[in-house]
Amino acid sequence: MKNNSHYNYSGTSGISGKRRNKLMRDNEFMEMYLKVLDFMFEMKVSNPRRMAVNYTVLNGKPHYHVSYDRAYNVVRNLLNNNVNPVKPSLQSLMWEEIAGKVKALMVKNDVSIARAVEFVLEHCRASRFFISPEYAYFSIHHKTPLQ
Repeated sequence: MKNNSHYNYSGTSGISGKRRNKLMRDNEFMEMYLKVLDFMFEMKVSNPRRMAVNYTVLNGKPHYHVSYDRAYNVVRNLLNNNVNPVKPSLQSLMWEEIAGKVKALMVKNDVSIARAVEFVLEHCRASRFFISPEYAYFSIHHKTPLQ
């Protein structure tokens, strides 16, 4: 796997991989949100900010901003034990989605879990942003970075 954001190391930047992945997710969200917001204003949609947040969260197709090591461990646990180690939440849905894609690749292409996880993180897109619209709206409305 090439040297990329999926690894959970801080390198010389001092930023943890988890924090870097959150920042990348937030930047990707903001890029999509601003495009949708412009469209909502053009169409004179009532409450354009809230509508743009809702649309972006539910319909954006972001990358999976998680470390390879974390993805490998969670997906392996899901596939071997059929138990999601993440408490029920949007995050647990994200892990189930990743695991489903990994499993399909393993079956279809007869590849290892490690190679399938690598491929999914590098080339696949999530079905949505795995943050709540309320959280995204609050963060944008208060001009604070998404956490």
